[in-house]
This record gives sequence, C-alpha cells and structure tokens, in this order.
Amino acid sequence: MTMTPKTAVATTAPTKPSALNLMASRLNVEPTKLYETLKATVFQKATNEELLSLVVVANEYGLNPFLKELYAFPAKGGGIVPIVSIDGWNKMLVRQPDFDGIEFEFEEDAERNPISCTATVHVKGRSHPCKITEYLAECKRNTDPWNNMPHRMLRNRTLCQASRVAFGFSGMRQEEEVADAITVESVLVAEPKALPANPPPKVVPAEPGKTPQAELETLCVTNGHTFDTLKAWGKDTGNLEDADSLPGFEAVPTDVCRRLLRAQAGLLKGLAAIKDAGEAK
Repeated sequence: MTMTPKTAVATTAPTKPSALNLMASRLNVEPTKLYETLKATVFQKATNEELLSLVVVANEYGLNPFLKELYAFPAKGGGIVPIVSIDGWNKMLVRQPDFDGIEFEFEEDAERNPISCTATVHVKGRSHPCKITEYLAECKRNTDPWNNMPHRMLRNRTLCQASRVAFGFSGMRQEEEVADAITVESVLVAEPKALPANPPPKVVPAEPGKTPQAELETLCVTNGHTFDTLKAWGKDTGNLEDADSLPGFEAVPTDVCRRLLRAQAGLLKGLAAIKDAGEAK
C-alpha cells in the first residue's frame, strides 16, 4: 500500500483594510476616487501622511469630511489640525451607545442676555451626569453669529465641550477655539531681535450689512496695514491660500475672512510682525 504524503497548505492571515479603504466602504465610493477627491477638495494642502491621519480621525468618529463635519487647517511650520464643526460634534455625541440625553440651562442678565450656558450630559451606567458650564465673556467673538445669535452660539460651544468631557473625544478641536490658537501660533516668521513697540490694536466691531471682506479691510487699514502686508503674512503662514493671485481684500474667500475676523488679536499681531520685519530690512 502506497502512502501519498500530505502537502502542507500555507495559510495567510487576513489583511487588515487600510484607513482609506474603510472610509471608501463607509461612503460607498472607490478608494482611488475617494483619495483623488479628498486631495482636490477638503484636504487640498495635506500631504499623504497628513491626509491619512485625517482619514483615521474621521473613521474613528464616523465623520464625513464632504459634509463639512471634519476639515483640515494648516498649523505653524506645516502639519494639519483636524477641526470638527458643530454638526460633527453633535453627530459624535448622539451616536454614542451610552448617550442618554443632553439638557441646556442658561443664566441670563436682567435684559435676558446670556451670561453662561450649562450642559448636562446623561450617560447610561453612570450615577452622576456630566455638567459643563461655558461663559459668554470667555467665548464670544466679534462676529455676526455671536452678535446676532449669542444664545445659539454659546449653546453650540457648550455642547462641544460637554461632549468632549463626557465621552473623552480627543484628536480634534472645535472650529472657534482653533481659530485663535492656530492664528496666534502662526504669526511670527522668525524670532525678531528687537522690534519697536506697537500701539495697541484697534478692534473693529462688526457692522450690519457689511461684507466680511469689507470688515477685514477696515480692520487692517484701521491698524495701519495694507493688503500687501496681509498677503505676505498669509503666504508665509499658509493662512491665505493662493495669496499671490489675490488682487485685493474683496477677493479673499468669505470663510477665510470670517476665520481671520474671529481671531483679530492673533491676526493683527502677525501683521505687525510682518510689517516690522519688512521695515527692519
């Protein structure tokens, strides 16, 4: 009787799908097409490595960048900061399996202007809810939404912070809190040796009916800065896309104008640094 030797069968461990493939599957698109679209639209300035990190964050929290739930913002010296919109924060919150509701309570002055907003997040299995209070004086920006809808804006800010604390969301920031931080971090081109003292910046209040472009121009001109200074700062820090091709304030995209107006102090500091550096040459 002849015995036929058994042939060993090689087994291969199943490969783990890539982050891009996971997002493509979730959005029901081809991975190659998804990559090309992300690079051409919402993640234009991101390197391949930065795009991958953004995709990982989006997958972790089930966010859709094409719906502006997550987008990228350039940080100082390169790199990308993931920013989550209010729609993204709300989506992350309500999708948590242990989420059991959220309540908001405002403290108001005699004229019913908001002073603070407290969010109470109920989490299943916890004996005490998570309570977070945000104060208008610490959050308000000199923008149309904050001036016209302070209750809604303060509630949105409180929802983001309460969600973060209640469920430990990490790896991203909320739109308004990142605008100031990144702009301030991105303003200085190099460590100056000695700069003359500048007068305190003049804050320009929002005017009803005035376009963001006009508000930005007024802010810059009032503080002694030309469009060329803004363009040089925007090009150096990456905060003004295609700066060289912009002919004037009116050509700055509306969303960029609003972001810069939310961070007036950081913007003016950066413009002053660029102006002083040019005068020192």
